[in-house]
Amino acid sequence: MLKTMDKFPPIERRRILMTWLLAPAWLALLVATRAEGFETLAYDVIEFLGIFLVIAAVLGRLWCALYISGRKNVELCRNGPYSLSRNPLYFFSLIGLIGICLAAQNLTLMIVSVAVFLAYYQQVMLSEERRLLSLFGDEFRQYMADVPRFFPRLDWPEKDDVILVDTRAFTRSLTEAGWFLAVIILIEAIEEMRQAMIISGWHLPI
Repeated sequence: MLKTMDKFPPIERRRILMTWLLAPAWLALLVATRAEGFETLAYDVIEFLGIFLVIAAVLGRLWCALYISGRKNVELCRNGPYSLSRNPLYFFSLIGLIGICLAAQNLTLMIVSVAVFLAYYQQVMLSEERRLLSLFGDEFRQYMADVPRFFPRLDWPEKDDVILVDTRAFTRSLTEAGWFLAVIILIEAIEEMRQAMIISGWHLPI
């Protein structure tokens, strides 16, 4: 396992570590900031939209996991969501991140989070492309020409696929996707904390 991980460039190996290091500060901002007038009907609609996007992100990541689990770096996956985007897992992660911010009714944090996400993962995707080019050569070059890097094209996959799924890898993906659903519960707790901060007079209006 260690030898396999050594094949990944540092920016790819540190991706999950960076996420966990930034998560506490991000959650602190989510709790400590709020938008003026967040109790209005418009913000209720924004919250509902956010929860919808979180659920869409979970389903999207599970869709990706069905196709990529056990196949990563072994064969080039071009089916299902990978026929629409070369990085659909990252795309659905962004959708989930936007959904969390909207569900928390925090538009400012959403803008900052999206900017940081896109800046960092642009470098991750470029690094992965260099590695995949070394693994798959012309096959990956053709894939790059046919499928966009991040934002998916709108046409739906034309054929049904029969795939073998690595159940261990898929279960791990299911656990990872579950964190997005857990955040929905956390957001409700954050709303209660916001109310308490308003009553006490301690908050950072952004």
